[in-house]
Amino acid sequence: MSDKTNQDDNLIEGHDYDGIQELDNPLPAWWLWTFIFTVIFGVIYFIHYESGSGPTSSEELTAAMSRLESLKKNGPLFSETQLTAAFTDETKHRGAELFKTKCAVCHGPEGGGLIGPNLTDKSWLHGTGTRSDILKTISDGVVEKGMPPWKEQISENDLMDVASYIHSIKGTFVPHGKPPQGQEQP
Repeated sequence: MSDKTNQDDNLIEGHDYDGIQELDNPLPAWWLWTFIFTVIFGVIYFIHYESGSGPTSSEELTAAMSRLESLKKNGPLFSETQLTAAFTDETKHRGAELFKTKCAVCHGPEGGGLIGPNLTDKSWLHGTGTRSDILKTISDGVVEKGMPPWKEQISENDLMDVASYIHSIKGTFVPHGKPPQGQEQP
């Protein structure tokens, strides 16, 4: 019976549609606090991005594009000295595992070359065989020769590991490798 009296207290007069009476119940507290938080956040967000120091979308795009352009102009992402320090025995080991799963199809399990060139001699078709040239070739690929750019498919650390391994097998001359192609490098 008390339910009926509570409903009568919350009853809105004149709101009776098809026998259904509308009640004036308060909103749940969790919903009310979520709404208040959303409004406060919206006001702060608007102030920050529209009249404050927050960058607009076009400013963020311009900044990102200028960073990309500077990377293209400045050449490799890493200097030869940075790469020398980064190429450790651990990176070579991880690189060997990645090489076997990703690169061995074209370059052979030991790097002696199948479809792709021999990576164990001192001759290089693309670049001079330096750490940065190897990393750039792996990253950007050689699309006209059928090598995909790997920078979109594996992480930067994995790129470094594979480049470290390839640099470590340079000059090892595996048996049954393809004959040298390209320029011989010291």
